[in-house]
Amino acid sequence: MKFKVTTNAEALQEASGSSYISKSGIYDVTVTFASVDVSKNGAESVNFNLDYNGNAQTIYGPYVTNTDGATNEIGAKLINKLAIIAGMTDGDDFEIEEESHRVGKDKKEVDFAVITNFSDLPIKIRLQEEYYIPEKGAKAGEIQKKMVIKNFFREDGASAEEIINEGEIGKRLALEEEKYASNVTYKNDLTPEDIQAWKDSKKDNTTTTPTPKAKATAKKSSGGSLFK
Repeated sequence: MKFKVTTNAEALQEASGSSYISKSGIYDVTVTFASVDVSKNGAESVNFNLDYNGNAQTIYGPYVTNTDGATNEIGAKLINKLAIIAGMTDGDDFEIEEESHRVGKDKKEVDFAVITNFSDLPIKIRLQEEYYIPEKGAKAGEIQKKMVIKNFFREDGASAEEIINEGEIGKRLALEEEKYASNVTYKNDLTPEDIQAWKDSKKDNTTTTPTPKAKATAKKSSGGSLFK
């Protein structure tokens, strides 16, 4: 399936001081590069290697296709918004190139399928903490945390809708700062008290909790890619 940028209003509709980003909020970052990745079950996602305060950090997601190859509308709309912010216009294609980047603590060189339209792009990004308990995998049954991308804004604070509609810049940003920027998602019946206890227990462990580092997101081949 070929994914093209659209300025359609429906596609743009909103869904209801540290060195590293670890709290919900709106941050000024530079997208060093964004890469397309495919899970072992065939779901396609876009991962972001960001520069924040001079430090590299990787934010995973969103998914843009599901395991059956169908478009994930929420993720696709989010990437479409970033495309508008990056200056792409109606009908533009995404440019995907194979690139090698040194990532992670050991700066190992890894190959990626990079969306070059987003490379070295200064933006504002709204991220939200999410706590959950996976049912499968190595961390099954253990509380986990991830940072979820909720929205993108141009460097000057313009949303994709404001760019397309030539509206007042910054209104959407101000709304999200006021109402949503500090939100936290708790899944699997977790509560704020559960998370505080979990954090306290991690502090008490003899093993120091590592600071989040940029991780390698290896390029994988994909059939039925949203970007092809």
